[in-house]
Amino acid sequence: MNKEYQHISLNSVQKNSIIFASFSKRNFYLRAHISQFVLLQGQTPISPFMNVDYNLNGLVDKSLIRIANNTMISRCDELWVFGEISDGVLVEIYLAKRAGKPVHYYELMLDGQTFHEIDEQSVRLEDVSPWMWEWALSGKDLARWHPRLRFNKTHPLIYPAYSKRNFYLQTHISQFCLDAKTVPLNPFMLFRYFLGGSVTRESVYQANNNIVRECDEVWVFGEISNGVLAEIKLKQEQGKPVRYFKINNQHPITFRASSGKTMPFEEAYLEEFRYMLT
Repeated sequence: MNKEYQHISLNSVQKNSIIFASFSKRNFYLRAHISQFVLLQGQTPISPFMNVDYNLNGLVDKSLIRIANNTMISRCDELWVFGEISDGVLVEIYLAKRAGKPVHYYELMLDGQTFHEIDEQSVRLEDVSPWMWEWALSGKDLARWHPRLRFNKTHPLIYPAYSKRNFYLQTHISQFCLDAKTVPLNPFMLFRYFLGGSVTRESVYQANNNIVRECDEVWVFGEISNGVLAEIKLKQEQGKPVRYFKINNQHPITFRASSGKTMPFEEAYLEEFRYMLT
């Protein structure tokens, strides 16, 4: 009889809301603080400026980034706006409202790092005309106004699972997923090595597990660690696909689809759980 796999992260079973964090590129420097704030409210942050940096540093076509952001909005539970309303933030509010998702607004407090909620009438506009803001709130069609609204399709959500030893490959992995016309919710980018210890490990486990469950597939890259095996188990329990890729560390770095049965484990003791890799 096969031994059942156990991992501390699997104890985090509580589900919470997935929050799309919307904010201007002028507040890019606050991205980690914003994700920390959402985690401390007991929710799961999906921040585009964490997940893909600034358009993944130009490594992929910008249309893929726009589709990715629109997809994330369509799959989140709520949209939280931080700071001033830029034209990009306005589009995200418009998409969320059109999809019937709750929108909340937060203003930066005087300490420069924390936030408090404000009502919709108290928001400040960054580079948006007041009439455009009124149009967005009234539900008028803005598709002709912003190119991002011309992308009506969405792509599948992918959870890239990989060992912390391959942390340095985070951008390469996200690029690979985006080029494959999927949307990676990359844990090592979303939580930037657990936001420097500013939140509890348990809150990250909970958020991470929520993301695994929300994604359509898990893609495993490279050696399978104990944490990656836990993510595989979560997805298998949902009956959803898990795919495997071996890493070629030559220049340029490439990824090759593989069978789970041939994937290497990071530690020898994990071999007894190879039966899980279908």
